[in-house]
Amino acid sequence: MAATGGFTMPELIVVIMVSMILIGGSVTVMTANMKNEPRIAERTADVQGARVAMESLTRELRQGATVVSASGTQLSVITNVNSASCGGAASTEVRSCRVTYSCTSGTCTRRESNPDGSLPSPPQTVVQGIAAGSVFTYSPNSSTPAYVGVKLTFPAADGDDSISLSDGVTMRSVTVPSS
Repeated sequence: MAATGGFTMPELIVVIMVSMILIGGSVTVMTANMKNEPRIAERTADVQGARVAMESLTRELRQGATVVSASGTQLSVITNVNSASCGGAASTEVRSCRVTYSCTSGTCTRRESNPDGSLPSPPQTVVQGIAAGSVFTYSPNSSTPAYVGVKLTFPAADGDDSISLSDGVTMRSVTVPSS
């Protein structure tokens, strides 16, 4: 009587080889995910920072009274800010100041100055890592006195995952300068 239970040597070798291939594939996938995690976390932080900047920017624009100048990469408005003096320390006092946003070389900055443009503060970085190109759109007309659109686009790191954030506001009490 011969024993019929158990595995033959070739069967064991095949099972071991298949197991090794599965384990190797799993380790490769896990290692790739671990390598991408810092890039994903950095990208998430950039986008979250852009959302906060977009919210702050649109809130400030909504309160604007005068559009001083507007182009695709720069927007200058007279608006209300909490400041002891334009470009000065923050306070509980609200005053009218010129706020200029400038977006070039992948970075948007904000600068306060007096309404006439004198005594500008140093530029403060609002958001960085954006794609070059038009960020602001401005379209004054009879039905919309001053609509300002803002679009921040973050280029794809590897060509397939670019992200765009868009928002816009109609300024509440605007006077449009004659060109």
